[in-house]
Amino acid sequence: MPDRPMLDYLAELDRTAAELATVLDTVDPSAAVPSCPGWTVADLALHIGAGQRWSAAILLSGVEQRRPDVLRTTISWSDWYAGTTAALVAAIRAVDPDEPCWNFAPVEQRAGFWVRRRLHETAVHLVDAVQAAVGPQTGPDTGLEVIPAPVAADGVDEVFGVFLPRLLARGFAPAVTRPIGVRAVDTGDAWSLAPAGDSEPPKVERGRADGEAVLTGTAAELLLCLWKRLPTERLTVEGDAQVAARFLAERSTS
Repeated sequence: MPDRPMLDYLAELDRTAAELATVLDTVDPSAAVPSCPGWTVADLALHIGAGQRWSAAILLSGVEQRRPDVLRTTISWSDWYAGTTAALVAAIRAVDPDEPCWNFAPVEQRAGFWVRRRLHETAVHLVDAVQAAVGPQTGPDTGLEVIPAPVAADGVDEVFGVFLPRLLARGFAPAVTRPIGVRAVDTGDAWSLAPAGDSEPPKVERGRADGEAVLTGTAAELLLCLWKRLPTERLTVEGDAQVAARFLAERSTS
């Protein structure tokens, strides 16, 4: 696997958030979000904006915070969301990434966690907003192009390194029960996942895609399949199709 280029998480967050604000400015707030049943675009904006405020408060305090009860009054959803992102970016710039800081996963508790997390949260919800803007004609390819391949590959890595251990710690059934490989065809990134002991997160080996089944797709396809935004049929399966299907059916995020 080639060395993954170092992402400028803050620059990518700025860019992705600006794109999301633009979409929010053009789409009807009452439009349905196809990938989030029951949500409107206004619900989506409220969710992502409240998350920006919550993350900023954690960064500035270093400790867990209650999620805010948000009252948005007169300004547009786009302007309100842009303001919440500006607050988050200011907090990121105010806190050294190596400072001790709470996060929700069983990983290193450092402030640098949050810029990466909010980038990928924003990227996935940008896809949601783009699909809502298209409306009922949304197809399986809608929104794939808005996540650059290196960002998507890093998002896949976050799922494996952060969310799989988090879900296990929360008591969910392990997503990885048999060895499985994952390969991004456009970036060359690869992962081998293997079950560990009881109550232990899966072993993740980067740089190779080995297992009883190997899933292949673009980085964006892999990321959006893991986040249940894309039909898993988009991925190519080598090896045991049942092993692949069981892994993809399990919860791997949230």
